[in-house]
Amino acid sequence: MPRVKILTDSTADHPPDVIERLGITVLPITIHLGQKNLRDGIDTTAEDFSARLLRASALPTTSAPTLHQFEETFAELTKQSGEVVAIHVSSKLSQTFRTAQRAAAPLLGRSKIVVIDSQLITVGLGMLVTAAAQAAADGASLDEVVKLVRGMIPRIYIGFFVETLEYLERGGRIGKAQAMLGTMLNIKPLLILEEGEIVALEKVRTRAKAIEKLVEFISEFTRIERMVILHSTTPEDVNLLIEQINLVLPNMNIKVEQYGPVTATHLGPNALGVVVYEGM
Repeated sequence: MPRVKILTDSTADHPPDVIERLGITVLPITIHLGQKNLRDGIDTTAEDFSARLLRASALPTTSAPTLHQFEETFAELTKQSGEVVAIHVSSKLSQTFRTAQRAAAPLLGRSKIVVIDSQLITVGLGMLVTAAAQAAADGASLDEVVKLVRGMIPRIYIGFFVETLEYLERGGRIGKAQAMLGTMLNIKPLLILEEGEIVALEKVRTRAKAIEKLVEFISEFTRIERMVILHSTTPEDVNLLIEQINLVLPNMNIKVEQYGPVTATHLGPNALGVVVYEGM
């Protein structure tokens, strides 16, 4: 059994088999959709939530795990080993990281807990957590796991575009003026995650042009070790993106995944993105 326990939140979008195989503890984010409160990964899945979102009459919201949930989880994990590395969604996008810090503080005299702001979302966060859990399973110390994760963070890049800025605006992830401008002019901005914050990189007016811009974004990397395409309800766009990537980066191993309910809450159902892990 690994000496170091790994904790994350459900925004990491881990498949259940990976969670079980590596013994990762996952605290679910709660999604509020109409009158329903859905625990991400427990009460709803990516496919289920995409269907719910397309039928919904109101925009969903999310809430982080509570302080009490974190306190209980840290108490249980430290009872097992005394050492925990908690890796969470970007603190610029959620209260999860700060709540985890508050919950860990009273235990630090008796246990070794390190809470890390991933500055990432979805599969980008998942890459970090998987690497940490694998290292822990292989016998790495807490300091070694922390060093590995912190070394990986600046090498993971996320670029994406959304069909509408309405979801990001509702969740407070971008300013209202920027959201209104995008809606009025039918803009589909290419967005990136920069130091944990969503930043507009370029603005285009069609999905086809947005896909071209994603390819340009990918083409800037010279040592890609892993690439994941993220989508929700647009497999035809995925196929077009793969075709265009293959033209500039032939023989690239590309994985395709569906982004999870929390990401869908903030991006909407028709977003398309890429996660790139660049080698040394």
